[in-house]
Amino acid sequence: MHKKVLTALTLLSGTLALAQTKIGDCVKMACEHYPQMQEYELIEATEKNDLSNAALGWVPRVSISGKATWQSEVVEMPFDIPGMEFNIPHDQYGITADVTQPIWDGGSSASKKANAVAGAEVKRSQLAVNMYSIRQQIQNTCLAILLTDRQLEQNALLKENLQRGINEVHALLTNGMACQSDLDQLEVNLLSCTQQEKQLKADRKSYERVLTLMTGQQMEGVTIVPDEFNPELASDAIGSGQNGRPEMILYEAQSKQVEAHRRQLNSNISPKLNLTLQGGYGRPGMNMLSGEFSPYFVAGVRLQWDLGSLYTLKNDRNKNNSDARKVQISKESFLLNNAVEAEKKLSEIEKAREVLASDDEIVNLRQSIRESGEHQYNQGVLKMNDYLSMLDDEHKARLDRSIHEIQLLMAEYDLYNTLGIN
Repeated sequence: MHKKVLTALTLLSGTLALAQTKIGDCVKMACEHYPQMQEYELIEATEKNDLSNAALGWVPRVSISGKATWQSEVVEMPFDIPGMEFNIPHDQYGITADVTQPIWDGGSSASKKANAVAGAEVKRSQLAVNMYSIRQQIQNTCLAILLTDRQLEQNALLKENLQRGINEVHALLTNGMACQSDLDQLEVNLLSCTQQEKQLKADRKSYERVLTLMTGQQMEGVTIVPDEFNPELASDAIGSGQNGRPEMILYEAQSKQVEAHRRQLNSNISPKLNLTLQGGYGRPGMNMLSGEFSPYFVAGVRLQWDLGSLYTLKNDRNKNNSDARKVQISKESFLLNNAVEAEKKLSEIEKAREVLASDDEIVNLRQSIRESGEHQYNQGVLKMNDYLSMLDDEHKARLDRSIHEIQLLMAEYDLYNTLGIN
């Protein structure tokens, strides 16, 4: 029983948490639920494998080989030595095991590790850039729900005004102070308002289904709450030139990858020093004049220096420098375009705020005009068509304010997205 109560409370808390959700939380849930997030695990697994392979560069290399040959000629003494007989067979056999232990690899293992780490970081950063587009997609869906809710609120207010008008006209009809056509006009507008309400609710359900698919959470009936916008945070980011976009991390990772490639070029032209050990068993052994099977071993130090990489070193370094320059140019171009985009978003925010400030005054005036017109109609001074026009003007003013409010939120989110502010 106790477990059932805990389970019920857990489900209830989860439902309440989703009943009112911030846009930022929706973005987080969508990113965590997106299938491409699984690529991070694959990148990490690949990085571990590459690092493990690079570390194996210091493990001794063992090779085993065998041979069986028949020779047309063998070593023969040009004279006879009393008491000694040389009988070297034409068929010869041998099996050997070679062990090579690197002592100095010229930095090859270290460069492979650096390349593995840098390559994995580039892939992670590129994946983060690809995932960043989900952020705006979810934000736009949430803002569409917010706008729909605002429109439903204004639609409900319009229905309330129309219903009140219908009740008043009914009373006036009873006293012979109104026409049936006036009542018909109000009822037609009320039906249109109800129709619009159904369309808005259908749109909201469509947006809810999108959020449910993207977040993996049940979003039916969810109440979307906008995140708090901090103008000072955005201004400081623009003034200091700081940028939190994932592209910046990608450029940094690409620069490190180019540097890792440069170090690998240096390791390719470095000499390698190995400790070698060879053991074998065959006929003949180390003593070429013996015709018997015998074991043997050879130990030593081997220096290898492949000078072939020197032929292309200059071209490889020039290509590496070009790659580094490309990354820098891409970064500078992104920052310039990003700064221009941020300035545009700031202008849009300022314009939206100015428009929204005047919207309040317009709505108040339209409401006052409508209330005066309602009173005039009840007094028989104003026609129903004129009153409905005033009511439509007030409703349109309220809808415009709702649209401008969402436009301001959208501009604020766009600015945060442009600057990479979470």
